[in-house]
Amino acid sequence: MPESPFNAGTLPADDIATDAEQRRHRLFATADQLRLAGRGMEALHVLAAELATSRSGERHRALLLGRLAQIVALEQPSIALAGLREALNLRLDADSRGTLLALVATIAARTGHPDTDALLRDAGTAHAASGDPTSARHLALGRAARSLAHGDLPGAQAVLAALDPSSWAARADAPSIRAERILVQLGLGRHQDARAATRQAPDATDVSLTGLTALDCLRMVAVGELPEAAALAVTTLSSGSADLSREVRALLVAVIAEVRYRRGEHDDARAILRTCLAEDRWPDRTMWTFAFCVAVRDSALSAPAGLLTTVVADLHRSVRSLLPVPHFGPRLVRAAVAADDTRAARRVTELVELVSTRTPVPLWHALADQSRGLRDGDPDALRSAVDRLRTTAARPALADALLDLANSPRARSGEARDAAHEAAALYARIGASGDQAIADRRCADLAATPRHRPSIDEPSSRGIGALTPAEERVAEMLAAGATKKEAARSLFVSFHTVDTQLRSIYHKLGIHNRMQLVRAWERTRR
Repeated sequence: MPESPFNAGTLPADDIATDAEQRRHRLFATADQLRLAGRGMEALHVLAAELATSRSGERHRALLLGRLAQIVALEQPSIALAGLREALNLRLDADSRGTLLALVATIAARTGHPDTDALLRDAGTAHAASGDPTSARHLALGRAARSLAHGDLPGAQAVLAALDPSSWAARADAPSIRAERILVQLGLGRHQDARAATRQAPDATDVSLTGLTALDCLRMVAVGELPEAAALAVTTLSSGSADLSREVRALLVAVIAEVRYRRGEHDDARAILRTCLAEDRWPDRTMWTFAFCVAVRDSALSAPAGLLTTVVADLHRSVRSLLPVPHFGPRLVRAAVAADDTRAARRVTELVELVSTRTPVPLWHALADQSRGLRDGDPDALRSAVDRLRTTAARPALADALLDLANSPRARSGEARDAAHEAAALYARIGASGDQAIADRRCADLAATPRHRPSIDEPSSRGIGALTPAEERVAEMLAAGATKKEAARSLFVSFHTVDTQLRSIYHKLGIHNRMQLVRAWERTRR
């Protein structure tokens, strides 16, 4: 009797494909329900078990691995690591084992796990044996994460540049690749590139879009678009989306608290941060490091919790959290100096200097100068930081550095007054009304301080000699006939920065217009 056409062995290929697709949909729905019920390890086990037993073809395996990686990204590190290690005990094929080993290594690298290098070696060995492209992508992500943990942004950029997130094969991993690339751009100070990249994901899933939204909020905080950052973060958090990972929630909380502190809304900021200060377990605590870096500015929160010690210890495992928001590093040094914790001030300064050595760009050179200036009370280092930050888009970092210079006991009195006024103006421009009030109080304190006759070692606060190096460059260009826009383009600063510096130049030279500036500059060249 001929075999029935409905027997499994003789099912048409289209029917087999349809059956596999339906099974996959049921499996994914089960995994999603388990994750939403707080049973992330079971969700990972369901998918890994299917990997171990399924013979439905390469496409099915790739989709399973993609969904498994997605759940790993949504879970906290401890659950993801435990679930993946349990999955590795199953009888997996070489390709799947290589990918899971690479996923474990990537999580370890992101959290600064001490076994990261050994795990990356194991993942590399497994990939070499299988040659699977999926494990190759995750291995590359792990190596990039390790570079980021060590502050080597160019190294991470080189690894990620070799990946193509637009290919069909990489579709499931595209969100992770894009997110890591954006993090690198933020760390390098390429904020316009990061802004474009967050809006360049037409095929992104809801999960990846929320991750890109969080990174865009961090970019806005870094460049001083504070109202926009707070509005977007609140809207995203309020959406109630199940696709918000714990890490994304933590980032959005940090953004909201940072903006509220800068606005002077300290009670509101404390209320939103207190929910995260209870997290004291590593590696899950690393998801909240951004929020901790916000909280250290508030002694009412940080001192009772010993937060500074915790943050410094975690950053020594991985500096990843310092990379996207430039002013976090100097803020930690400032908090350590205020707490008279010389060891913490030294350790954070060393970390910032390490990043500036491995990532030699103006932004990190400036942050290293600022950190040293705060630690050592060195106004020369703070002046250098201000000049370097003027060439970047990091306006909050520049305003903070100006206020640091204004607060430096060893700064010249006229220089301190000018720095305080410029800091207040810049804070006002970015919507940081709370920080503006602090800068205004410093202006008032300096104005109330009796002016003294300059000594031989302290040049007059009036005249060409009182101009800072940055102001001299602006004065020279404008005296030569450049417009403020042309000077801004040539000096890689904003129009508003040039405008602020020009007002300071007029004040120091005792003049009121461009013609007087030309004459004053000509007299210095005779």
